[in-house]
Formats: sequence, C-alpha cells, structure tokens
Amino acid sequence: MRTAWFLIAVLPLSPGFRAPLPPRVVVQGIAADTVVRMAGAPVHPGVATLLEEVSIGVSDGAEEYMLGEVADIALGRDGSIYVLDRQVPAVRHYDASGRFLRTIGRSGSGPGEFRAMSGIATMGDGRLLLWDTGNWRLNVYAANGDFLTQWVTPSGSSGSSTAGFSRAVLVDTAGRIVTRKTIVDARDIMNRPTVWIRYRNDGRVLDTLHAPPVRETPPLSATSGRAAVSMGVPFAPQRFVSMSPLGYLVAGLPDRYAFEIHQPGRAVLSVRRDVQPATVSRAERSREQRRVEDRMHQTDPTWSWNGPAIPETKPLYEGLEVGLDGRIWVALVKEVSPRVGSMRSGGVGMPGATPPAPRSSEADQPRPALYDVFEPDGRYLGQVGVPPKVSSVVRRGDQVWAVAYDADDVPRIKRYRIAWGK
Repeated sequence: MRTAWFLIAVLPLSPGFRAPLPPRVVVQGIAADTVVRMAGAPVHPGVATLLEEVSIGVSDGAEEYMLGEVADIALGRDGSIYVLDRQVPAVRHYDASGRFLRTIGRSGSGPGEFRAMSGIATMGDGRLLLWDTGNWRLNVYAANGDFLTQWVTPSGSSGSSTAGFSRAVLVDTAGRIVTRKTIVDARDIMNRPTVWIRYRNDGRVLDTLHAPPVRETPPLSATSGRAAVSMGVPFAPQRFVSMSPLGYLVAGLPDRYAFEIHQPGRAVLSVRRDVQPATVSRAERSREQRRVEDRMHQTDPTWSWNGPAIPETKPLYEGLEVGLDGRIWVALVKEVSPRVGSMRSGGVGMPGATPPAPRSSEADQPRPALYDVFEPDGRYLGQVGVPPKVSSVVRRGDQVWAVAYDADDVPRIKRYRIAWGK
C-alpha cells in the first residue's frame, strides 16, 4: 500500500474555539487509510494505585464463599457480581457488597446445564449468558438465576474450530452478543486464526469478524516422525487483538509502541507513544536460546536453529485489553499471577498466537504489573499499577474487578477503585 503523508497547518483560533481532537492527542499525519495520533503527556501524572473496596472469599468457612478455579466475572445492572467457578462447577451470584445470593446452573446437558464453561456476560436487560462449549450453546438465565432458554452456537466438534480458551463471550453496547473462537486447520495445525462471531440479542448469528492481517515473526519448529513442536522466537513481538464492547477490534504488534483501532467505515486510528525499547542483554539472549534448544532437542536431538534470530530489543508492551467502557489497557509489565480463565490445555493470551518460548523462573515470579490506559478516542489517561498476584478480569471506568491470590494461592474476588494522581 502506498502511504501519503500530509502536513497539517496550525492556524490561530478565534476566542472560545475548542479543537475537535481530545486533549493531549495530536494528529501527526494521515496515511491513505490510517490516522496517526501521538499521545502526549498523560492526563494523570505518576502511577495510579488500586484501592480495595470489596472482597469476596475465605480460606476456610461457608462453602458459598470458598472459591476454586475462577474462570470469569460478569457484572449485573445493580452492581452485583457473577463469578464463574469451574471447580464448583457453577456460577455464583453476589450482591454489590459481596453477600452471597444464589448458585446458578450445574454440570450436565439438560436445560440450563453445561458441560464446558467458556465465559459469562450480562445483557442490557439484565439477562445472564453462559457460553457452554461442551454442548455448543449459549444458556440464558434471568438476573435471579432462573433458566430462560438456550441458543445453539456454531460447533467446533465437526472438525474446523474449537473454543480453546475462556473469557470468550461479551455483549457490546449495541446489544450484540460476541463469542471468540480459534479456527484450527487440520492441514496446518500451527495456523490458528481467531474469529469473533456476533449474534443478535435473540441468538441469531449476525456476522463474523476476522483479526486484521499482520506480518508476525515465524515460529521455530522441530519434527521427528509424527512428533512436532513449534515455539515462538524469544523476545519476538507477539500480536494482540481484543474486541471492544464499543463494537470494533483493537490490535497491536509491539515491535513499536502503537495500537490500531479498527472502527467500521472509518480510517484506522493508530495511537502511538514515543517510547524507546529495552535491549536484550547477552545473558538473556544466551539463556533463552539455551532453553529453546533444550526443548527442541527433546523432539529432535539433531535440531539446529531454523528461524529468525532473537531480536536485539524487547517488545514495547506485553498485552492489550479493552475494558467494558472501551478504555484500552496496554500492559507494559504483564501480570504473572495465575491467570483467570486459563485452560489446562492452553492459556488466555492472544488466541491463536504461537506460544512464546518458556521464560526463566525469575521472570515468572509475582511482581507488580503496569498498564498505560487510554480513553477509546486515544487520549492518554496515565499509568495504573496492579499489585503482585492479582489478575484483572473486568474493568469499567475507574473500577477494576480482579482475582487476588494469597500466599497459599487461595483466590478472592476483589473490587478496586483507581486512585489517580493529581
């Protein structure tokens, strides 16, 4: 694609005139189909902290407050909290203060039952959705937990697709239901594109969205007979794509600090920050190369490096997520606590992405996470720190619902409020 850049003249403005662009966001240039905006100083300087407001869960006590394998969280219109717990397995419903209300659903194939739990979400009228990828249907419950109906969803059991991960259903602000799936090509098992299937609010399929095309670093591979293994190149940028509840995809490849907002019928908005990448040290390069070689040699003892070299610099960020209000959260330092919704057969990172090479145990130790937070229009709000052993699940405005793990890895549901700097 040919890219054309245009200079933008800055003219004197009449008194009382307000520029149409958000504060601290400047249009740097316009490409043939992309508007580039450079984020300036944040609205809130410094690093914001999370202040705990509500805690749900105990290490020992009443069964309804003992949490197991939390897979997802959804919010009711009244501020109540639905918790999808695979260990029960069921959905537990608590009021906004954390008081237990009821248990919803149970394992099985009958009405209102489920065989696999791939996410929950609430609709604008208060109904609760549970995506059951064991029976390939969306279970619909009233806000009080009564089963209402079920809607069949496209199945992956006949050879072409599978859910493969959790936290995979949402309801957008237009009332459309969105499920996320990975398409598996039996002829090329490493080719696992992700699609988002959208439904009307009565369960009828509306359309399917595909991730924007991008050129990623090809993985390393080893084969021996029928055995095959593929691993991502250490420190190679990994693409992230998230569905915004505002009805569009947000995507980024952190080979530079940029992410793109893909609104239908509009030019792509590329939001960027001027950030210098960190260098991969010689010790890091040697350690990661050795780990990859050790893993590949388990499959093919004669294996030698057969892909791109380890980059000299690290990716500019480690994750990209969108809150219920459309705010965009860019992970500068990712959370390394037990990830909410992780599957034993996989993880909750970018669906369809090649797994990265295993990292050192030091890199996996709990540590504070750090996010850049942007408004949906690209305005840079500032940075938010997340305590160690906390997995953020739902973000809306200045509130964050998360799972916090104690010293014994016992989970609790926490609601936090962001305390921004002045």
